[in-house]
Amino acid sequence: MRKELEQKLVERWPTWFKVNGDTRETRMVDGFAHGDGWFDIVWRLCEDLEPLVAEAEKTTGRPFEVLQVKEKFGELRFYVSHRTDDAIQQRIGAAELESVRTCELCGQPGSRRKGELSPVVCDQHAGL
Repeated sequence: MRKELEQKLVERWPTWFKVNGDTRETRMVDGFAHGDGWFDIVWRLCEDLEPLVAEAEKTTGRPFEVLQVKEKFGELRFYVSHRTDDAIQQRIGAAELESVRTCELCGQPGSRRKGELSPVVCDQHAGL
């Protein structure tokens, strides 16, 4: 994802996305490893997670952190520190499912063109 889009997410949720630090603790130092087309999915996911995260942090006493955001096997993957919270995992799962219908390059409706593990692309980007 382009750096300016990454920066918008980091500025909006600075405590969630630790893009500086040790790779043994977080893979976010590598940035967001997916195309620009999934930016809106990630943004909406973060907005949806805000009240759930606030409750989880209050309940557990642990800060919430996004450990890695990437494309894997043609789908969005969003790894977080609060893996045991069912409501958080459910919302992440919904965003991951949305990614398999969304072009990773531009955000338009898309599909896998070359099998189960291929990237999700729209008609315009199918030939790339």
